[in-house]
Amino acid sequence: MQESRDVVVVGGGPAGLAAAEAVARQGLGVLVLERQSEIGYPVHTSGGSWIKDMQELGVPAQLYHPIPQVFFLSPRQQVALRYDPPVACVLDVRGLYQYLAARAIAAGAELRLRHVVDQVLLEEGEVRGVTVRDERGRRLMVRAKVTIDATGMARHIAVRAGLGGAFRRYGYGAEYDLYAPHYPQEELYLLMGSEVAPSGYAWVFPRGQGRVRVGVGVIHPDSEDDARLYLEYVLREEPRLREKLRGASPVEYHTGLFPAEGPAERFSTAGLLLAGDAGGQGSTLVGEGIRFAIYAGRLAGEVAAEAIEEGDTSAAFLERFDRRWRARFGREMELAYLINRHIAAYRDEQWDDALVLLRRLTPAQWAQAMRGEFTAGLLMGIMARSPRLVASGGRRLLERLLERLGQGASAS
Repeated sequence: MQESRDVVVVGGGPAGLAAAEAVARQGLGVLVLERQSEIGYPVHTSGGSWIKDMQELGVPAQLYHPIPQVFFLSPRQQVALRYDPPVACVLDVRGLYQYLAARAIAAGAELRLRHVVDQVLLEEGEVRGVTVRDERGRRLMVRAKVTIDATGMARHIAVRAGLGGAFRRYGYGAEYDLYAPHYPQEELYLLMGSEVAPSGYAWVFPRGQGRVRVGVGVIHPDSEDDARLYLEYVLREEPRLREKLRGASPVEYHTGLFPAEGPAERFSTAGLLLAGDAGGQGSTLVGEGIRFAIYAGRLAGEVAAEAIEEGDTSAAFLERFDRRWRARFGREMELAYLINRHIAAYRDEQWDDALVLLRRLTPAQWAQAMRGEFTAGLLMGIMARSPRLVASGGRRLLERLLERLGQGASAS
């Protein structure tokens, strides 16, 4: 069997769904192929995000839980931040994905579930669609002018098309979604240190109605430790959380992978675009991907539609997606990666020292840094409020960040 579309999107996550909606809104034919039986299942992410972005992306407020109180915990130190109004949130991941699917369908996109892509159609070096097996094992050829790889960490289409290999550095996360009757739903925790997450961090993310996500993420190959073993410690033994998690029990169990290498060298070739984690387009600072996947998917869909309308799906034309994405996100992602490589090797005493030094920052500065909004003003403000950070080994990192921001090499 053979079918044709203007665009075929492989992967029904946030990047793929946002791309499909953008294409469909231009009146073009777009098909989304999802290997799972349900959009948004299984959950592979903790769902931490930012209210400002959810509002910009048009996500209804009922799909995220606002967080006014944020705590950072190292082995012997704590920083507590209060936000009024809240700036951070925890997403209803399954609800958000299905909302994005509904938007894509309403715009004219078609979704098919339990469709597993097995081959890429290559003609004279150009991607011209895929072959797929449906829920009954039947093979279908879907020809398309543009294919969008939104398969996440696996980047199945990119690898098959020769647009880069598999990611070698990645975060592995394990998480319980609990019903926790005694947990304060306004408090979010991030924990660092060798007891909770070597070369990574642990989290406690409330999401409303008594539900809480407790997880651990570890970066490989920086560490060979198994995040699942540390998850049990955080849930059952971490003394600072024990009372809050008293009586809690899991309702769901999640695992997930996140590329931790920074953006891919290329996001496009003739007939093919990479969107979301497939292109390494999430922030490696704390392993945050959903909002960036939606932004990237929209950009990819817009460029795909432009290419079809212009009758030019060449590598040269589709490269405008690379340029647009890097113009908007490239610098902050590069800086996030620099910081991630620096702090991934922290020992317990370094985390303690960092929190002592950074305790002087304002809540607004903390939020700006965690969102990845790196500016010369923010970095200079950090140095002004925490001069010991410069003297204690952070000078070179701050210098490199300022250099990338085009502000010179001096951090004095």
